[in-house]
Amino acid sequence: MTHSTGHLMTFGTGAVLLGFALAINPAFAVEEIPYSDVDRYGQSKSGKKKAGKKAGTAKSCPKGSQYSKKRGACVRVRSSCASGQIWSSDAGTCLGRRHAALSDEDLYAAAYDFSQDGQYAEALKVLFQIKNQQQPKVLNSIGYSTRKLGDIDEGIAYYRKALALDPDYTKARQYLGEAYLLKDDVDKAKQQLAEIGDRCGGPCEDYTLLVAAIAAHVTGEETVGW
Repeated sequence: MTHSTGHLMTFGTGAVLLGFALAINPAFAVEEIPYSDVDRYGQSKSGKKKAGKKAGTAKSCPKGSQYSKKRGACVRVRSSCASGQIWSSDAGTCLGRRHAALSDEDLYAAAYDFSQDGQYAEALKVLFQIKNQQQPKVLNSIGYSTRKLGDIDEGIAYYRKALALDPDYTKARQYLGEAYLLKDDVDKAKQQLAEIGDRCGGPCEDYTLLVAAIAAHVTGEETVGW
């Protein structure tokens, strides 16, 4: 799942943020990359991926809508899907949560929406319905909702499972770094920052967001969104 940790920073925090970025790797300048660059499935729309890896092909739709293969367009579903139903991109309609026609992507997208609304328990219920649990993005999302529900250690365990499958999945590294900050372990958070920097091959959103989170933690600012 893709979730914003950005917040307004004072001049002092901005200086600390830049200092962290330069201390980790002089080649990385802090660059603001908006979350609009990430689609609803957590994939970069600008294709900022490690060389040799194909960009995600999932259709990108605005929050509150889903892509309908049947209609060939994004359609609004939040108002049309009743409680206990999930949008099916293949059927082009809302189906019961346990309906066999729901794809893993349908379930993942629904879980994403639940987590964006702060309904983490509901997000977990849907995530555990996904047939192929051995997907980095699924394990990462389970970790995120688990952590938001208060179990930081269990969340970390899921982030590590995601990274065991794909060490280059920098979103999981960003979330793992933030989880370490919640445990007041800045050194481990900075280790994940360095890993993201090495794997991005240049300034990227996950790097920038973790830099901001570390700076906020060190300066004692209130953290928002993570």
